Amino acid sequence: MDFDYDEDQVALRELALDVAGRVDDKYWQDVDEHHHFPREFWESLVKSELLGVSVPEEYGGSGKGLLDMAIAVEAVAEGGAGMEGGSLFVSGPVFGGCLLARHGNPEQRREYLPGLATGDLWAGAFTEPDSGSNITTIRTNATLSGDTYLVNGQKMYISQMANANRIVVMARTSPYDPGHRTRGISLLLGDLPSPAVEAKPFRKLGNNFMDSNAVYFTDYPVPVANIIGSEGGAWKALYDVLNPERIILAAAAVGTGTLALKRAIEYAMGREVWGQPIAAHQGLQFPLAEARVNLAAARLQVYEAAWLYDRERDCGVPAAMAKYAAAHASLAAADAAIQTLGGAGYIAESGVERHWRNLRLNRLSPVSDEMTLNYLAQHDLGMPRSY
Repeated sequence: MDFDYDEDQVALRELALDVAGRVDDKYWQDVDEHHHFPREFWESLVKSELLGVSVPEEYGGSGKGLLDMAIAVEAVAEGGAGMEGGSLFVSGPVFGGCLLARHGNPEQRREYLPGLATGDLWAGAFTEPDSGSNITTIRTNATLSGDTYLVNGQKMYISQMANANRIVVMARTSPYDPGHRTRGISLLLGDLPSPAVEAKPFRKLGNNFMDSNAVYFTDYPVPVANIIGSEGGAWKALYDVLNPERIILAAAAVGTGTLALKRAIEYAMGREVWGQPIAAHQGLQFPLAEARVNLAAARLQVYEAAWLYDRERDCGVPAAMAKYAAAHASLAAADAAIQTLGGAGYIAESGVERHWRNLRLNRLSPVSDEMTLNYLAQHDLGMPRSY
């Protein structure tokens, strides 16, 4: 077991830290305040070729694995971009790259993989208002009309609709069968924008760099050739997207928690009260040291899950553990940072309150704490299914 980065991973981490460090915190505060997509930073990820880390070389990428992407994402977040920069990798490299690399046919790979390395932005439309985490009961349907599927239905909490030029939609292409709940679900790849797709954005607590929407499909046309994997057999392909999504968001959370921790330490070392820096007080040291321990443990779980995914081994349990551990460790680190800065940590100019708001989502999305623990109790501990 080797815990060292190889030479390419060292260079990748240094590049990611450098790219993130070129943008100051005022930029991210402006993104947050005005609720706009960080287009300039997205373009910097394209120019640095970071978005193509895991795209196969024959399609213009670096041909690395998910572990390498996780290392880059963590460094982007830690370098100053936080969840805003780190989670951008889901919008293309994960939703598009992971899906097509394993389940796309040769024509789909030739058509779409090169664009992922050059900045194509993807959305994923999986969640529905009534089904929630029980995705086998989705109602969005795709009806065959000649050589085209017409998609009708509603999706909920779908991000990046204002900027994405591709979307993966999970829909039923055959009726629900209680005896075979996962059959009849397909993944369809469509283009955006489209007059057949309406997105209504929500106001949110945080993550204002991306829009989140209720999305309505009305006879949205998707060519039959754009089914990813087999018709009605999307289940395996779906988890080859959902597991990387959890891993990459966990990597972004670890990096963001580390960034908040660094900001807290920097402040505590420079802030003097009664003749010494407040960093000398154990009341501040202990929460920050505990945050460091938990972030380090979460990082190891993220790397293990990504390593397993790259070897096409079952990574469901490690990915769930990584997501849960990173969500809690990073949020606690951001909370400790706010407490360390005191009143300064509560105002927007500090930046750390924004990280707390953005990190809070990870306890709900892409899967809630409760459903994560349900899954782990059943699949790791061998306990009875509870739902």
